[in-house]
Amino acid sequence: MKKRVKMHRILTILIFLSVMVPMLAPITMVQAKKSKSKNYWPKLSEEITAGAAILMDVDTGAILYKKNINKVYYPASITKILTTLIAVENSSMDEVVTFSRDAVYKTGGSGIARDVGEVMTMEQCLYAVMLESANECAYAVAEHISGSMEDFVKLMNQKAKSLGCESSHFKNPHGLPDEKHYLTAKDMAVIAKAAYENETFRLICGTKRYTIPPTNKHSDPTYLVNHHKMLYPKDTAAYLYDYCTGGKTGYTNAAGNTLVTYAQKDGMTLVAVILNGASPQYWKESRALLDFGFENFNLCNVSDCFESEDNDEEQKYDTLNTNDPYAQIDPQARIILPKTVNFSKASMEISYKNLPDQVLAQLIYTYGKRPIGTANIVRTRTTEAPKEDVQQNSIAGKDSLEESNKGKTESKADNDETKVKEQENSEEKKENPNTDNKQKKPGFFENIKNFDINDVVSGITNWFANIKVELSPQILIIAGGIILGIVLIIVFRVLYDKSYLIRQKMANYRNRKRARRQYTIIRDTRRTKRGKWRKR
Repeated sequence: MKKRVKMHRILTILIFLSVMVPMLAPITMVQAKKSKSKNYWPKLSEEITAGAAILMDVDTGAILYKKNINKVYYPASITKILTTLIAVENSSMDEVVTFSRDAVYKTGGSGIARDVGEVMTMEQCLYAVMLESANECAYAVAEHISGSMEDFVKLMNQKAKSLGCESSHFKNPHGLPDEKHYLTAKDMAVIAKAAYENETFRLICGTKRYTIPPTNKHSDPTYLVNHHKMLYPKDTAAYLYDYCTGGKTGYTNAAGNTLVTYAQKDGMTLVAVILNGASPQYWKESRALLDFGFENFNLCNVSDCFESEDNDEEQKYDTLNTNDPYAQIDPQARIILPKTVNFSKASMEISYKNLPDQVLAQLIYTYGKRPIGTANIVRTRTTEAPKEDVQQNSIAGKDSLEESNKGKTESKADNDETKVKEQENSEEKKENPNTDNKQKKPGFFENIKNFDINDVVSGITNWFANIKVELSPQILIIAGGIILGIVLIIVFRVLYDKSYLIRQKMANYRNRKRARRQYTIIRDTRRTKRGKWRKR
């Protein structure tokens, strides 16, 4: 009997496996097909030796190339991009900045030799910060804006968080070494993108030479040149890049060479970030990243692509609708795609979260799970869409222009009648407020009379028909673990039945366990008896 029960258990487990395995087999095959048919994305042929690197499109924020973009490194002087952005947003260029003792003596490294009490304008200070990487000027700017360097650092961290930087922290405005002053390549690209959207920042970082006139401490003018060798041949012209529009350099022993480079070509603006690089490779690698972006990607205007795809349908409706649309896709919105990929291959989702004014919705585009840009649906008219426009669109493509005009006049008359009826109904509601509720809510017996079993059956079948099995890798791993556990149980059970040694060891273990329990019971009873005898 025991053997029959065991065999019955094994057969039930095998039947369960025979049912589950065929169900999971087609699902795993679908996953394999998806992995083989990945969406095409160009690959950089050259090797990047820097610790981290990223190439981002400034217009869309799409990442075209990445290497260790979430790994933390020291930024060195490219920190000054965030310093300059905050200064531009929180001051005017003609404000007067006075250099304190801390600004002059608590900063080493690169600078333009300013003196205590020297006076310069904010514009002159920022040119010195971005072109000559002047540390004392960055410190003086921070004190001027926030009152102290510590308060300015708080402003830097707040600004970074507002831009979406999650893995960066700043301790000073100039980038001199500090263990708690670090960032990632992705966060630096996000900061650089936000800075380049500011017109004043673009003008400063793209300037090749600048002259500071004599000040109250210096009788001679101070000449500044941009240290970015892809923009200006400071020491050599070997690294000049025709499409470079600006950037910022950085170097410390702890950070190595860091570099941010902006470039523009054929209406596309890219930013390349290098962290923990080595000279002179980081110049060549920045150039390789930018060439890779310009040669393999294109910007697509979303509204133009929509018009080209829906041209046939629009021809049917445009002749009947002479009014301006209530909303439209932002004509400046663009997404980026590989040159060999058509716009129709991009996936789109509609979002209604955190929308600015005059924006009704946002179209979020992805390609192969990669974000490639967004497009806003903007309101073109401040008033609500009139009913006449809605009626025109509903009969478009069916009736002629004359019939649609007749519909307008009829709709006006209908609107007048509906208004009169609404007023009469409102008066009746005031007199008899409970009548409306009685009419709207049918009774229990009426619901039973109207009950139809066919509707229920059709609803259930539709629900099952709309079920889509979408299994993620995690679900497949869990299912595989369950199957593996069942198989191990079966194997152990078979070995247990066939092996005499295993059964003998299990029996000995049970006997020892029973003996220990009996011993503890006898011992406890003896102790209790002894205690009673002693009390007596």
